[in-house]
Amino acid sequence: MSYQVLARKWRPTTFKDVIGQEHITRSLANAILRKKIGHAYLLSGTRGIGKTSVARIFAKALRCNNVLEDGNACGTCSSCLEFNTGNSLNVHEIDGASNNSVDNIRDLIGEVHFLPTSGKYRIYIIDEVHMLSTAAFNVLLKTLEEPPEHVIFIFATTDPGKLLGTVLSRCQRFDFKMATQADLVNHVKKIASAEGIEFESIDSIEQICREGRGSVRDTLTLLDQVLSFAGDKLVTEEILVTSLGLARTTAVRGLMYALLNGDVKDCSSKYRGLLNENIPLKNIVYALLDQVFELIERGNFNEYSRPELFWIYETLSKDSQWGLTSLSPEKVMEIVLQKLALRKTFFTDKVEKTESAVKKKTWESFLAHLIKKSPATASNLEQGNLIKPIELGEDGLIVYFGFPPSSKVFYEYLQDDEIKANLVNFLKIYFAVSNIKFETRLEQGKFKSKADIRQQKTDEVIDAKKQEILNTPIIKEAEAIFNTKVDKVFIRE
Repeated sequence: MSYQVLARKWRPTTFKDVIGQEHITRSLANAILRKKIGHAYLLSGTRGIGKTSVARIFAKALRCNNVLEDGNACGTCSSCLEFNTGNSLNVHEIDGASNNSVDNIRDLIGEVHFLPTSGKYRIYIIDEVHMLSTAAFNVLLKTLEEPPEHVIFIFATTDPGKLLGTVLSRCQRFDFKMATQADLVNHVKKIASAEGIEFESIDSIEQICREGRGSVRDTLTLLDQVLSFAGDKLVTEEILVTSLGLARTTAVRGLMYALLNGDVKDCSSKYRGLLNENIPLKNIVYALLDQVFELIERGNFNEYSRPELFWIYETLSKDSQWGLTSLSPEKVMEIVLQKLALRKTFFTDKVEKTESAVKKKTWESFLAHLIKKSPATASNLEQGNLIKPIELGEDGLIVYFGFPPSSKVFYEYLQDDEIKANLVNFLKIYFAVSNIKFETRLEQGKFKSKADIRQQKTDEVIDAKKQEILNTPIIKEAEAIFNTKVDKVFIRE
């Protein structure tokens, strides 16, 4: 007998053989036992998780003459034997992808009115039903709504979102779940035991199942690929990684810990080592994400905090999306890994900058902030000045503020209780303190306001500019020619 791939050889033939879909198989078995059969069923889910297999098991049980107590077909009656040999005239399996036209569906509808040659039901299984054209669906709708009593439709699809709402509403829908890692591992162990396959370690089985991504068929296809490369039935880590183009678990863990420990040089070295082994970049990223996820799942946060691992996983996941499609993906991903390794430097810099920003809060920065919040109050303070530098400490803020005699009206303005209370509130919020001592008084002598000082500086700049203009060679030459002096210089602001 010719070789049969594992996915076909170990295809489920009874409800109990189906991996991880008990919520569906139990419902269908109960429907058969209680004789509550619908006229249309929709089985949806990702590839390789048992949709078509369940459709066949269900169809076989519906046609069986001696249904067992668990809802499965007996496998020995004439209907079961016909089904097993593929010669049944009453179970029709149609590929929706290649029979998606209006004419194909019209041909099908022309057949449904014929009674089954034996048994109670005539069953139509349409795989990848979402591939039917809209016109084909419209032709099918009337029959789907009021089918003959002897006809049952079983639809299978990987994309139920593409089906018309009118079709979905006429079907009992069953959504298949992806197989869990534990279910896949147990299934592979069972097959390995029966087939005489030996694994060097349980890690090899787990790695094959991880690469299967929840699909039973994909997992068994990968196992077939590994066995083809092995030559015999012993699977080692070397055989596994070479046949599937995967990174060694030990190498990926080494890369992960170099990244976590912030060793940029070792991180790059291990990453380039994996590339030199001709491991596809996508596989390296997948493996690294899996390793970080496992670390999070184990919950050992003594050395690395939970938020830190979350940030690493999220950043690697997001950055790899654009990195893998960039012009130079290998270099981009190396930079991404180096960035992750240097994360503590980034966080430290951020803290230092935040602390620096707090230290830079001064009276001048407060005035710049206040002019946006209360321009009138800020303008009033410009007519006075600090008598001495502010005192900012754990106990609060102390401000001694003075006005020159010429600014008495502004001094009196701040004596209003409501205005002063508002100013104190602005100070509390800006300097993040709860205690404020704010004293104002009129100063005598040569005390100058900020406005006076600013005007003085402006005058000095203008005077210097005038003198610079007067001293230019062209002005001097003009004065000599006309035997005169420039009387005034006007500078536009």
